[in-house]
Amino acid sequence: MQTSSFRVILNLTRFPVSLAVTFTALTALVLVAVPITLQSFIPIAGIFLLASGASAFNQYQEWPYDERMERTRKRPIPSRRISTAEGLRIAMILIIGGMLILLYYAPPLCFILGFINLLWYNGVYTYLKRKTAFAVVPGALTGAIPVFMGWTAGGGSIIAPEALFLAFFLFIWQMPHFWLLTLKYGHEYRNAGFPVLTDFFNEFQIKTVVMGWMVGSSGASMMLIYFNILHHPALGYIIIMLNIALLALMAYQLFIATTMRYRLIFMSANLFLMAVMLSLIADRFIDS
Repeated sequence: MQTSSFRVILNLTRFPVSLAVTFTALTALVLVAVPITLQSFIPIAGIFLLASGASAFNQYQEWPYDERMERTRKRPIPSRRISTAEGLRIAMILIIGGMLILLYYAPPLCFILGFINLLWYNGVYTYLKRKTAFAVVPGALTGAIPVFMGWTAGGGSIIAPEALFLAFFLFIWQMPHFWLLTLKYGHEYRNAGFPVLTDFFNEFQIKTVVMGWMVGSSGASMMLIYFNILHHPALGYIIIMLNIALLALMAYQLFIATTMRYRLIFMSANLFLMAVMLSLIADRFIDS
């Protein structure tokens, strides 16, 4: 495959996002199934293919809207680097491949959750985005369900407190990300035909809500420590210090800085998520 074609596929599948989704599922699997085996990674590969296919299919669904926005018009389909038919074909190959792996190498519940998440993301959420500015709330479920997929792939119960707390953290963590995107690109979304939160709230109100969700995300991560899901004190102290640093940064950028550095905020939030996941993984390997 040519390098340019490979890059197109990476862009079409939103590789960093698909990888992050897969990593949350892997974290859940590690929490329930340490010590893990090479065979444990087979369902994780299925989750990655399914997430990549869902992202590609979403770009196929929304390319006419993407074409109208500066932020998204360089994506593979609206930029005409691939045709809509090629985009759909790649999406279907990835989705079918991912579902087949889950069907044959994961517990039935993991397969069912994958199918539900696909329908929720590409059906319910994609539809609601065109109808309401508050679609982000049900849409955030698509980031929480992979936790249950990883957990059940490792043989855990879907109602285990550890899985519920971790999924709740992932659900809450996504909210400020969505609201920040609205704050930065609201005019583009409106011009593309999407309802936006800026139709209901002014900039200060949105910033206040973003800060509220960040505090909620911080609190959810602290629950992992309080309920002894993260066992080792040193790792807990690291998460506490990162929470303090992240909230201080967010407060400064939202309410004090003359110019918001969105890239810094997004990067910091993503690094915080990665730190929480890695801490949970390290905690389990230390215990084992």
